[in-house]
Amino acid sequence: MTTNKNGRVTQREIAKIAGVSQATVSMVLNDKDYSNVRIPEATRARVMRAIEQTTYVADPAARRLAGLDNKILGIFTYEPALSAESMDFYGPLLNGIERAAERLSCDLLFFTASPLVDGSRSLFHKNTRFRLADGCLLLGQQMNSAELARLVAEDFPFVAIGRRDEPDVPYVGIDYLSLTGRIIRRLDELGHERAIYLHHGTIAPAAADRRSGIAQSASGLRIAVTSVDVSGLDADAIARRVVEADVTAVIAEDSFLTEAAAAALASAAAQTSFSYVALADVAGHSIGSAPLSGFDLRREAVASRALSLLQDIVLADPAESADLQKQVLLAGEVVDGATLHEVRR
Repeated sequence: MTTNKNGRVTQREIAKIAGVSQATVSMVLNDKDYSNVRIPEATRARVMRAIEQTTYVADPAARRLAGLDNKILGIFTYEPALSAESMDFYGPLLNGIERAAERLSCDLLFFTASPLVDGSRSLFHKNTRFRLADGCLLLGQQMNSAELARLVAEDFPFVAIGRRDEPDVPYVGIDYLSLTGRIIRRLDELGHERAIYLHHGTIAPAAADRRSGIAQSASGLRIAVTSVDVSGLDADAIARRVVEADVTAVIAEDSFLTEAAAAALASAAAQTSFSYVALADVAGHSIGSAPLSGFDLRREAVASRALSLLQDIVLADPAESADLQKQVLLAGEVVDGATLHEVRR
């Protein structure tokens, strides 16, 4: 199978596979409501099978100019999004995407055919037919930089949810740097001089922004924060690291880790009364009966803004595309909760 210079299979090649004329392929592609009675059902089926085999889509810009955009926006997740463990994070995002799609009168297409390899999916796997959509939202705490660069090079409309470091990648994310700084200053105001930050050692931009937020804000304050990568540590080991650090505040990268650390310290009968805070969305999370302190990341708003940006990119004329603000950081909110306590100096 040959492709054109942009890596797209052409209508001529689809016609050859299906054993029909190029004009027939064009009619099938453009007959979205199946109203063209001149296309026999058997012919239509052969063309659709050929399209599925090659993940063909007509050039998006050409289809838009002809008023033939499908109004289908895709969702691709680099890791599972619908498992019980993942829904705490992805649930509000997916809910926000669904609501935004309703407002924009767009259908959503969830791409799940790519298999998991080492916990991640490949957007360009042969089973992933993302080009069937007019554009695609990308979700995942870890994304493939080479695939993002390829999407940019091919001018395929997409938006990543979460800040990205790769050049020219459109994204909508949360300003973790500022939020984290506000938390560190709050702990300092409450009299904490020593804190520990528990994290998973990931290199995702959001994780890097949290660590930078801690370093930048703590440098001008009395509080000192020790950073500990808990990857591979069990609950007892985490509790020992906290106790050995002689701190009064436990900061963690996510709410589940914060709750696990609190439970481990309670089991270890640690004498210190710690303050706990998660640098993540804390809705529904608590330490005992106390609502956990941390962030409200307004993920439904992030999802809505991301889908709106994607539609703007899909519909923009080439001359207007350069003027779009394609990299957006939204402000979250600090949630005081009930797990931050004052320390007398």
